Amino acid sequence: MNDLEERLRAALDARAATFEAGPTAWMKVQQRAGRRRWAWPVLLAALPVALVALLVPVLLNGGQDGQVTMGPPPKPAPVGEALVIDNPAEDRPMRLWYANDEGGLVVLCLTVQYAGGSSQSSCGDNAGAQAMKDYGWFEGTTQSVPPRETVLDYGGARKDVAKVTAVTKKGSRVVGAVHQPSGAPMTMKIWTVVYPATDQVTAYEFAAADGTLLSRVARSVDMPTESERGKPAGAATDLADLSVRPYSTPDRTLIWTFDGRELGMNLVRAKDLMRDMGGQPMDVELRVNGEHWFGVARQDTARMELIRKDGTVLKGVVKPDPWKIGVRLFAGERPFSGDLYLEGFTLVGYDSSGKQLWRDDHPADKPQWDPHPPIGEVVTIGEAKVWFSKVTLADGRTWDGLCRSVAGEKTTCDAFQPVAAGDAKRLPDLGKSAIGVAGSEVTQVEAVKSGTRGSVYAPSGAPLKIWVVPNRGGSERFALQNAEQDTVATVGGSAPDKCSVSPPVGQAAALGTGATLTHQDGCLIIWTDNGRFITEKHKIDDATYEFRSDFLAGYAVVKTAKVELIYDDGSRVTATLTADPWGLGLTLFSARSTKSNLDASVVGYDAAGKEIWRR
Repeated sequence: MNDLEERLRAALDARAATFEAGPTAWMKVQQRAGRRRWAWPVLLAALPVALVALLVPVLLNGGQDGQVTMGPPPKPAPVGEALVIDNPAEDRPMRLWYANDEGGLVVLCLTVQYAGGSSQSSCGDNAGAQAMKDYGWFEGTTQSVPPRETVLDYGGARKDVAKVTAVTKKGSRVVGAVHQPSGAPMTMKIWTVVYPATDQVTAYEFAAADGTLLSRVARSVDMPTESERGKPAGAATDLADLSVRPYSTPDRTLIWTFDGRELGMNLVRAKDLMRDMGGQPMDVELRVNGEHWFGVARQDTARMELIRKDGTVLKGVVKPDPWKIGVRLFAGERPFSGDLYLEGFTLVGYDSSGKQLWRDDHPADKPQWDPHPPIGEVVTIGEAKVWFSKVTLADGRTWDGLCRSVAGEKTTCDAFQPVAAGDAKRLPDLGKSAIGVAGSEVTQVEAVKSGTRGSVYAPSGAPLKIWVVPNRGGSERFALQNAEQDTVATVGGSAPDKCSVSPPVGQAAALGTGATLTHQDGCLIIWTDNGRFITEKHKIDDATYEFRSDFLAGYAVVKTAKVELIYDDGSRVTATLTADPWGLGLTLFSARSTKSNLDASVVGYDAAGKEIWRR
């Protein structure tokens, strides 16, 4: 079995272990699970392996009911914007979105990409009904067996919710993120919380913008670890910095741990020993969890190497199993950076004389879908991952962009104009650091006023460099220097507003005058015929518009039923109105200007014809 197959098996076993025997068992399970139907594992256990592999993502993302699809594109189609966020459990982007299922019900859906595996999607049940009952609700989790180091939980919430907090069994609290997808049905939100796998979250609290507690819901989806459910079948043995021990239930299994935390397992019952899910013999069973790589290999294997894509060779410590199972145990040297499966690698096994016995090639496992494909190497800066990509604008043009992701937060890309070899640009701050892009001549950076030194990254295969300086805010300027320590560019004061560097992706509303209006990342952007754009940070104000010599285009509050352009000479032009497609509660308006040499006012009226605003 490969790593993904083993985790699917473990998820099935973990879910099946939660069932009770006896005539009232099913009723008790329904009472415990509430709306979720935990019968899936019992049914799946009797299904063919291929069908299990198709359906088991329902278990791995928290036991959701509903539709399950394989690979791109996600189905059903999103209603409104789909969120792309970093999933720390798999070190891959995941996607969350609201949709209408076949029965017309609003559901919350997820697509997750597995390291070394496939991309798979599933949807929950009636989110609209949940929103009627509570301000927020738990929908699913990336928790798995064995656990990854970090878990991401997610769910839905009403528009009133501004803050979500996880409460752990120990009493600690973890603040999450609340996302407002454009065009989401009933303006519902999506929340995410990231926390260590060693913490047990017992409840979620949902609060308003002013901190008022709106509701508290219990979280009851927990997967017991293999060792908690198993019975030891021998003493543990150490290998490198890991420990491994055999267990006899529910299957004959080797469980690997690091400092007491379970990392992975190998199924070693006789009929499945060193065989894949199709029953074919295998030379090696590799497990990867974080920076650890380990597993079991053929009994005649005496030495192992892991060869990375760049040619780096990592040695594996190999020893016979002391329980006479008939395998060799191995654990690889660490640390390593990057993602082995994304890069591609090869495992090689040798006998005691140094002769190669087997070779196990793992081609680069590129994600089946990636909304922001990296150009060059992905750089880790603190808790964030940063990379270059292309950004497609609403009018079809493509700009260079610098993308960023933090676990549990929305992935965003900041677009920028071309940067010369001796030039640099600043982008919106990355947490408490100033960040930007720079040309090839730049080798170092520092804050001009404070003298704080920063870092310059040159990602392999990337078109530009990335500079970062710790920054307390304000109007600090930053000097970019070359190898001779000559300043070649100075950038700063205040960080640019995100509206100015993140042109929108996706849906645009036609305003009927050759202009379009788009919404992305809280920004409303008006595009004109000649490609110029005007950005506004979205707020529910009376009206915001652009008035030029030949056109009027803008947006107003939803109660606006009529908009007129009134010239100083008393003549009038009535604007064309349309509702916004993003569910923001706005009225979009546009008109052709006929008298460019005269001053004019823009006036909005309600349905009764009463003037409600004037600009």
